[in-house]
Amino acid sequence: MARITVLGECMVELSPETADGAAPLYRMGFAGDTFNTAIYMARLGDEVAYCTALGQGDPFSEGVLATMRRETIDTRLVRQVENRLPGLYAIVLDDQGERKFHYWRERAPIRDLFSAHTADQLIEAAKASDLVYLSGVTLAVIGDIGRARLKDILTYVHSHGVAVALDFNYRPALWPSAEAARAALDGVVPACRYISLSSEDSRPLYGREAEELAADWATAGVEVVARDESHAVNVHRPEGQTTTPAPQRVQAIDTTGAGDSFNAAYLSSRLAGLSIADSVQRGHALAATVVRCKGAIVPEHSMPVWSRE
Repeated sequence: MARITVLGECMVELSPETADGAAPLYRMGFAGDTFNTAIYMARLGDEVAYCTALGQGDPFSEGVLATMRRETIDTRLVRQVENRLPGLYAIVLDDQGERKFHYWRERAPIRDLFSAHTADQLIEAAKASDLVYLSGVTLAVIGDIGRARLKDILTYVHSHGVAVALDFNYRPALWPSAEAARAALDGVVPACRYISLSSEDSRPLYGREAEELAADWATAGVEVVARDESHAVNVHRPEGQTTTPAPQRVQAIDTTGAGDSFNAAYLSSRLAGLSIADSVQRGHALAATVVRCKGAIVPEHSMPVWSRE
């Protein structure tokens, strides 16, 4: 069992259900890129704490906290802000299950995470962890002050031997420019032991393919999971590259959370001592389960059997 601290935002999720007539019906849940990963890591048997900011006293913030407790996620790093509501997003799907998101999060409390959260508490939790996990979305939504403080924290815990994992997950709408996003991500990369990256991230940010960047970062000691459009995965390490083929295609209903669940299974497996090939296989297996269900979080009974071993 690994001890993992995850940072990011949980939002209210509106996921489309089958509807009669022209007006769709939506099911409400709670999700967010790193929140999804945190839940799947906890289900895989890891000890997970989630660092975020929520509202206080409203049914949506309380719903997030109840979900975290039900999923055995430690809530001690959650800070609650009065008179604020969590962000909200709605999923729109095409005929192939590919999703498009629509967000309402301008006043979400996550934007004040580091004004409402003492760095000392996060540092102590992170130092006691085997892994600290965050994403490019985390960096985008915490603002300039939050990014500066978090960069210092990650540099500090990295110097104490704590592994840091970053999923680039570049979302242009969250940043003032690609240059701003690249600067923020570049500030975190030196503290990372694990990076997850696709060419969809690297092309607009660096004008380069994921494979090229992965090879460069691997020489600095980082384990980089480079994903391509076929879902084949190449993992670059200082010792060399491990190539794994694309998994068998499945009929996707909703691709929301596919990458988040892959990261959860991959990192959980690597921390448990599994090989790269086995970790990739487990990542694909969990992602294949997730895309065959609606919403980012699948029912627990749908989890792959090996996840409960």
